[in-house]
Amino acid sequence: RSSDLVVIQVAYENNSGEPVDAAAKEWQKLIAEKSNGTMEIKLFPSSQLGSKTDLIDQIVMGEPIITICDGSFLAEYGAPELAIVSAPYVFQNFDQCWKLIKTDWWSQQADLLAQKGVHIVTTNWIFGERNIMTTKPVKTIGDMKGLILRTPNTPSYMKAFQLMGAAPTAMAIGDVYTSLQQGTIDGLENTFTTLYGGAYYEVAKYITMTKHVEMFAQWICSEKWFDGLTKEQQQILAETGDQAGLKNNDLQTNGTEDYMNKMKDKGVTIIDLSDAERAKFEEASAALYKDSTITKDWRNDLYGYIQGLVK
Repeated sequence: RSSDLVVIQVAYENNSGEPVDAAAKEWQKLIAEKSNGTMEIKLFPSSQLGSKTDLIDQIVMGEPIITICDGSFLAEYGAPELAIVSAPYVFQNFDQCWKLIKTDWWSQQADLLAQKGVHIVTTNWIFGERNIMTTKPVKTIGDMKGLILRTPNTPSYMKAFQLMGAAPTAMAIGDVYTSLQQGTIDGLENTFTTLYGGAYYEVAKYITMTKHVEMFAQWICSEKWFDGLTKEQQQILAETGDQAGLKNNDLQTNGTEDYMNKMKDKGVTIIDLSDAERAKFEEASAALYKDSTITKDWRNDLYGYIQGLVK
């Protein structure tokens, strides 16, 4: 069995040239080297194999696919507490994320996913810090009032922005540009990579550094498929994934500054908030962690518990 060539499809929504794509190419190269050509990664950027949800469904069924997602997606697969890692103002910096993935709590979540057929291959990948980009300046939390903001279709996200005073609306990312252009929405929130990649600077001229989520990502595969690999192959897959993650993190960190400067050149004003003003955004969204519709499948005071683990 071990002499067969193992071909792995690595699929993601990110476009060619983005940090995730460049790091995936590094992973492809590393795995070919480490496995002496017995393992091969084929890359499928730009949602070529379908949406994230489609891919996760195929993974659960045992297909040899690896895709990237964050905790809010994985929460649906038997580990509801994972939703908190993508929620606002949980982490102050990425070092706290790396602390969390070394805890027993994280291992427990990974075990719950495994029971549902999902295996985490590597999780040391920065996806980016999320900020808001709008057609009118947001300098204080008061400026959020009534702001129609596109968010992902994640209950915790929508609730957090409601608490901050905005009117969140879930919408496919592909419809955002036109909606900004037509004035149906006033803005969106996302990472610098996505904000620049989508050319939203053409239709929205303000970015406010809310720093509401420090988002890290997981590459996942089928537990059943992973179990079918030899121990050595499993180790090669995980180690090269972590190594490629370090490259991704360099690119993400340096890329943010680069995208920031490029957007300034395109006429975007970047509004930095004082710590005191940012604290008001954080305080407003804190009620999220007391909301029973969001926390119904979580242990009591999960937010406090996570803070204890990462601080």
